[in-house]
Amino acid sequence: MKTEWPIPAWFDERVRDPETGSALEQRADGYHRSDGRRYAIRDGIPSLVFPETLGGQDGDWNRFYDAFAPFYNLMQVVLSPFMLGETAASAHRKVAANLPLAPGSRLLEVSPGPGTFHRFLRERLGPQGVLVSLDLSFQMLQQCRKRGDPAAVLVHGNGQHLPFKDGAFDALFHFGGVNLFNDPNRALAEFVRVVRPGGIVSWGDEGFSPDYPDGRMKRMLTRMNPGYLKPRPPVPAGLRDVVTEAVYGGTGYLVVGRKC
Repeated sequence: MKTEWPIPAWFDERVRDPETGSALEQRADGYHRSDGRRYAIRDGIPSLVFPETLGGQDGDWNRFYDAFAPFYNLMQVVLSPFMLGETAASAHRKVAANLPLAPGSRLLEVSPGPGTFHRFLRERLGPQGVLVSLDLSFQMLQQCRKRGDPAAVLVHGNGQHLPFKDGAFDALFHFGGVNLFNDPNRALAEFVRVVRPGGIVSWGDEGFSPDYPDGRMKRMLTRMNPGYLKPRPPVPAGLRDVVTEAVYGGTGYLVVGRKC
């Protein structure tokens, strides 16, 4: 007998083992691999994380975001007018407006935080669209459940080892974690892999635009988050029609491409 949890019927057809890429079987106590490896369903959220023990930046930042999750939304609301010159909601809506999402699409969002973009992604997807949000921080997913789109499917997983088959989604969106992954290039390759041919692949992070003025604000942001100065990872193979836009008043970037 299968567990009752808010995941659409198509999920079982598309979910895969994040380590081997092999099929998984849902049972009453979680998802099982043929060799006996089990992935639990925690509080209605499938936990499909690989590797089990997180090292490097993945481990450090996951512990930080688990602890900081209850305060993350408040921080954005308070700091955005000062750092971006506009409200957090306004800034996020502008980012989402750059995504050429067709109504009714099946979208995978990697690293949703507390549901920061949910409202604006739902506006683009429409009521028939499917939104799946995957995060490495389980506590962020709990906040996402409280604050985000009630229809979103939440998955506990690692963006560098996505637990889905090739071409499972019409589009993928990620913002804010490229600088934090142990292996950003692997993450981007995974982003491309799980989108169907012709689908949209988009990602972005902190990073100053070339014309962002030097001055006190730039120095302050850099001290707060050295990620602003990290080099951007190269665009992965398998994309065409790639466009990079400056967002957040020149303190961030967004890459949008279409899978070949």
